[in-house]
Amino acid sequence: MDNIERIWKNTQEELKITLAPAIFQTFVLKTQLISIENNLAIIGCPNTYSVDFNKKRHYDIIKNALDNQTKNDNILNFIVQENLKTDFDTANNTPLFSYSPNRVTNSSLHPKYTFENLIVGNSNNFAFAAAQSIVKNPGLSYNPFFIWGGVGVGKTHLMQAIGHELLKKNPDLKIKYFSAESFGNELISALKTKTMNQFKEKYRNLDCILVDDIQFIAGKEYTQQEFFHTFNALHMNGKQVILTSDRKPSEIDHLEDRLVSRFMGGLTVDIQLPDYEMRIAIISQKIEEKGIQITPEAVEFLANNIESNIREIEGKLQQITIQSLAQQTGEIDLTFIQNFFNPSSASNNFNLTTTKLNPRHIISVCAKHFNIKTSDLCGKSRKKELVNARHITAYLLLTQINLPLEEVGHLLGGRDHTSIMHARDKIQNDFSTNPQTRQLINQIKNTF
Repeated sequence: MDNIERIWKNTQEELKITLAPAIFQTFVLKTQLISIENNLAIIGCPNTYSVDFNKKRHYDIIKNALDNQTKNDNILNFIVQENLKTDFDTANNTPLFSYSPNRVTNSSLHPKYTFENLIVGNSNNFAFAAAQSIVKNPGLSYNPFFIWGGVGVGKTHLMQAIGHELLKKNPDLKIKYFSAESFGNELISALKTKTMNQFKEKYRNLDCILVDDIQFIAGKEYTQQEFFHTFNALHMNGKQVILTSDRKPSEIDHLEDRLVSRFMGGLTVDIQLPDYEMRIAIISQKIEEKGIQITPEAVEFLANNIESNIREIEGKLQQITIQSLAQQTGEIDLTFIQNFFNPSSASNNFNLTTTKLNPRHIISVCAKHFNIKTSDLCGKSRKKELVNARHITAYLLLTQINLPLEEVGHLLGGRDHTSIMHARDKIQNDFSTNPQTRQLINQIKNTF
């Protein structure tokens, strides 16, 4: 058993380097090598969805990593085995037993906003690493810790996860989560009721404050003044201050210079919109929470086409779940998802199933966009400008009308399916990480 655990731990370490962080966390971290005999490896997954996804999407990469450890040519069999993992302390990788996020506290922390439920990927991995350092050395590593980014990118989740993790280490810590707006409202109430001493004592005797949407104190002179003194009292005593905003401190209009200076005195990090791999992981996590069944192809379709924030992803999934239950669909497949979106609606910008959207039309639009001949796009030439246009065309044929790999290869000059897979993966990665590629592809899609 010890040997099996060692083999799987080493296999996971290799996969951790190979796979995107969000994909590894969602589909590989929670797996377990149950047995390996006669080159047959039985791998336990927490649910049927993980079994299906690993079998269809990760079989080769997991097999290669395991083969490297065993020096054998293994066959993989994925099965459901629930309760594979004990909850772990994310910062120290040690089991947790004493703290439950659901217990009643005065911290105002949401029980679901923990590190265990946080998807980590390219858009937030630096902020996550900084958060782990804060947990190890609160008040010392990064103080204040200022997190900024657009709506629905996970700022509040990350901030509250730090609070939960600090309470795991020391349940006696006085931690308080609150919004900047509620701070201002409570200040006004304290002024009216002449209870300012109680107000100051409440906030200045905490060990850690988690303040959401700090931009809302901008332009409010007295609120800024009181928060400045609260900030100073905590900071000078080595207490941790964590703030979120929709923009960096220097870009918050009508915020006092002394507050801007204080906020930028620690570590300022931004969180971007989730990339493709993170969207895959987020969707997978949400469907597991909702207990619905959905095919990997349908998940990938959603991840490719919902390019906004986490809240929009959750909203779409909620609508899909309700419609699926109403229609008694059972497992949600690609056809159901495609039919769910109304192609005539200007609000969704998918334009997936209009009568003119067929392989030849997509190829023609791509050729026109890149100012090249259709015959060259579908020809044998390996000129750099043609290869890039061909890769994008292949990506669009696969993602917009879901043609099989072999058919796309046939259309684009008789190329084999591995070349088309390479093109898809390359553009998919560029789409997730390169804003220029994302803008280019969206421009082409808008002309379909």
